[in-house]
Amino acid sequence: MTQWENLPEPRPDRPVQPVTPSWSAFTADPRVPANQHLRASDADRDIATRLVQQARAEGRLDAAEHDERALQAASARTLGELAPLVSDLMVASAAPGPVPGRPPAQVARVVTGWVGLAVLFNAIWLMTVLTTGHLLYYWPMWPMLGTGIPVMMALFWSRSPEMDARHQAHRDARDSRHDLRHARRDERRGLRHGETPQLPPAQEPPSDLR
Repeated sequence: MTQWENLPEPRPDRPVQPVTPSWSAFTADPRVPANQHLRASDADRDIATRLVQQARAEGRLDAAEHDERALQAASARTLGELAPLVSDLMVASAAPGPVPGRPPAQVARVVTGWVGLAVLFNAIWLMTVLTTGHLLYYWPMWPMLGTGIPVMMALFWSRSPEMDARHQAHRDARDSRHDLRHARRDERRGLRHGETPQLPPAQEPPSDLR
């Protein structure tokens, strides 16, 4: 029996269990450089294999590509080896997200409230001008400016879920690098204080004397 016969090829009588193409399904994000050296678990390899099988069942991979990727996913040792196997499948299978740049419902309500206040201030100013018959100082610009600052802040800080995910990935990578630097610093500090690393006990060579 060859190694290719051990691969779970999708069949009509054994449908592939659907899996959501998401990096969060792994124990750690394989795209983050600090996570790529981590050992892959059986669950990580299973997720990658199911994604490859699902792509084969949908016709996005041919038989040769499926066999090659499934074999690599089953024998992967680290998370970094799994990332290139499913990265293009994530993009192809990902559900369309919200349109970038579209403000959320809360921001839309804030903008609508500001427009309503601006209309009210200008209506009061216009009625005063018509009543007195004189062109008065345009005071609505000051309350419009004061109430417009929160609107500008809401528009500036509104972000799509994709941007939040990217920022979270960057924060996780930064925290991982920070922890790694602290671990290396503690190790160097311990060596400076005279500590010696723990070495496995040496085994004595077998004796030739009988």
